[in-house]
Amino acid sequence: MSTHEVATVRFGPLEQRAVLLGLGFGQLGVLGVALLVALVGVYSAGMSGLLNGAPIWLPLAILATVNMRGRPLLAWLPLVVTWQARSRTGATTLIARPVLRVQQALTLPGIRGPVSVTASPTLAAALVLDRRAGTVTAIARVRGAGFVLDDAATQDTKVSAWGRVLATTCQMPRVLRVQVLSRTVAGGSAAARSWWQRNAATTPSLAGRVVAELLEAVTASARRPEVFVAVALRSPRGSVRRLSTTGAETLEQDLAAIGDALRAAGLVVDSWVDVSDLGAVLRNTYDPVGARDASSAAPTSPGDDERLVGPSLLGPMGAEERWAHLRTDSGVHATYWVVQWPRSEVHPAFLNPLLGSATTTRTVSLIAEPVTTAQALREIRRAKVEHAADATRRVRIGQIEDEATRAEVAELSRREAELVAGHGDLRFTGLITVTAPTLEALEVACTATEAAAAQAMCEVRRLVGQQAVAHAAAALPLARGVL
Repeated sequence: MSTHEVATVRFGPLEQRAVLLGLGFGQLGVLGVALLVALVGVYSAGMSGLLNGAPIWLPLAILATVNMRGRPLLAWLPLVVTWQARSRTGATTLIARPVLRVQQALTLPGIRGPVSVTASPTLAAALVLDRRAGTVTAIARVRGAGFVLDDAATQDTKVSAWGRVLATTCQMPRVLRVQVLSRTVAGGSAAARSWWQRNAATTPSLAGRVVAELLEAVTASARRPEVFVAVALRSPRGSVRRLSTTGAETLEQDLAAIGDALRAAGLVVDSWVDVSDLGAVLRNTYDPVGARDASSAAPTSPGDDERLVGPSLLGPMGAEERWAHLRTDSGVHATYWVVQWPRSEVHPAFLNPLLGSATTTRTVSLIAEPVTTAQALREIRRAKVEHAADATRRVRIGQIEDEATRAEVAELSRREAELVAGHGDLRFTGLITVTAPTLEALEVACTATEAAAAQAMCEVRRLVGQQAVAHAAAALPLARGVL
């Protein structure tokens, strides 16, 4: 009897683009200025001139060569300056204004400018039009059978099927990016609580009160998973300001093709999120407590539910961005970037420690951006030329090539061979948003998330100074793109 072993996966190292000795163009420029100042001091006044010019050339040299938290100090400079400017101008605070009528524009923290929401003619899907980015985004609510409990052959089949879904997006020129968002939300027993409120809430017995209190407690603590696939398409020509009927029909053809590919991969597409459902999807991100209560509360009058679905009510009532977190209506959020994926052979379900959490509310987003074959080959060959030139310089100065550089070159050769063989190329980004009711609880949840990431053999980094933009890309199923 033969046993089938599931195929493992391995990721390449993070590309560190450098020009000379591990330094980029900006670092070399600043270092060159520092050397110029030092040389001018030496030639003008000797050692005393060098010492007198130290307050200038020494900080520049440190700025060009020293790294902090995996990032050069020079890269921190624009981030800190931008943060200070935004803080002083009040751009880190958002307060929603009450409106008397339904608006067609939607303002969300972390997204520059308003985005409009309309419904597609046939699928009735909510189309989110971002005029600045030139994209139209649709969201599919999907689910699938358990992957971890499947046998090895079934797991291999599902992994191959998902690969075909990604390959399909590479062959569709209008697909800009695809986002897979998995999150745990409160209210796992909302359906039972809602049924009890409708059918037995008036029961005066002691048992009825005990059951009601039990359902209330379970609804507050229980969590349920949600998975969305967001597809960002390029806006059709002539649809920069307003999406025409012809343009919407063209986009629907692409969405239908992606839906067919998802079903062929064994996933169940419950529905494309419509305008009314989009409100609950986004509100769950900013106001988890209010969304949990709304999911189990029946409308008090026939017109209540219609008044809650306007695009003007989809965003948060308020948001305040801090250096390391974002505070919204009833939640505090912190977003991480997956800096490095596992570099050794791992099981395809290696993200399970991050996805399956019974105590921490987190959102995991995987963003895939298809890259054309010509562009991917140009980038790979340019990187190989840079590595070859850097190797020549290392030989000239007697520096030994390290194993990390050899791994990067091997990864470039592997990607080039796959492209020549006809495979597609995608640019992946992983983002994780942790949500908690208070700042103290957030720090505890962040510690648990970092431990889960280490268990998944992933290296994560907290995106300080840009939490609003990171939250919009990670926690919202709008396929916002790579940071």
